[in-house]
Amino acid sequence: MIPAAFAYQRPASIEEALAIIGSDPGAKLLAGGQSLLPLLKLRLGAADTLVDIGRLPGLRGVRRLDDGRLAIGALTTYADMLASPAAGYGLLGDALPEIGDVQV
Repeated sequence: MIPAAFAYQRPASIEEALAIIGSDPGAKLLAGGQSLLPLLKLRLGAADTLVDIGRLPGLRGVRRLDDGRLAIGALTTYADMLASPAAGYGLLGDALPEIGDVQV
């Protein structure tokens, strides 16, 4: 099936992405598309605008914060998680081997 028409935007910064989303209530974020695109194709979901954040700098990776918590970027892959400090971080470390697969 073919999805309903939508606009496409690829912002150059996080600030630009936030501005687009804030000004368009029908906007949906697109990173990898594994969940959203099938829904659009089957017309089980709709979007006025797709905001592609897949190449935005600063949204990938895992880092430890000064207070010991972890910050996990929205574009961090499963493989990145397995190779990060998250792999040994309490319950998250226990769950990682049991969820997803490297393709995710």
